[in-house]
Amino acid sequence: MTISKNKMIELEKRTIDEYKIDSLILMENAGMGIYREINQYDSFTIICGKGNNGGDGLVIARHLILSGKLVEVFVVGEYPTREFSKNLEILEKLTEINYIEDENFDDLVESLEVNEVTIDAIFGVGLNRDLNSFYKNLINCINEHGNYVIAVDIPSGMDADTGDEYGNCVASNLTYAISDIKKGELLNSKVGELKKIYIGIVRYANE
Repeated sequence: MTISKNKMIELEKRTIDEYKIDSLILMENAGMGIYREINQYDSFTIICGKGNNGGDGLVIARHLILSGKLVEVFVVGEYPTREFSKNLEILEKLTEINYIEDENFDDLVESLEVNEVTIDAIFGVGLNRDLNSFYKNLINCINEHGNYVIAVDIPSGMDADTGDEYGNCVASNLTYAISDIKKGELLNSKVGELKKIYIGIVRYANE
């Protein structure tokens, strides 16, 4: 079964508003769920946007670091969400954060080429606009230099409903769809292998 972007947003909002399950709990569940799937690897490059998809990436990074893995975190973008900011505050106490603010990707390229796994946590299902040249080039960098690429929820740059690309798209080896597989993920092969991660979204009996 697949789900539309709007339905996924509706279910998550209802879980938070009606059932009072804080969004930070859902984020922790998502990050922990993916961490449990990937902790057999030893070294990671994690690229995070400043939205909640990036927040999921920060949670993954924290658990990997606490379990003794080598983790390099890169942050891009503006306008952090509350959930992202809270998890960044925690992570800053555990490791150095690398901020990419222009198209100098040298440190990122070195990290991508050395580490076993690349985690794409830049954009989630809320993306609805064409990418600017910075993000197109960033995604090219990931696609060219990443060894084994894992996308959080959806590959960055992909439309969750149609599978269309907003100018460019991360080519993943594996995508962990959070809660449900999105309709567009079955329409674009750049998702790679697809797996679902349970995070505790509340549903009605017929959903």
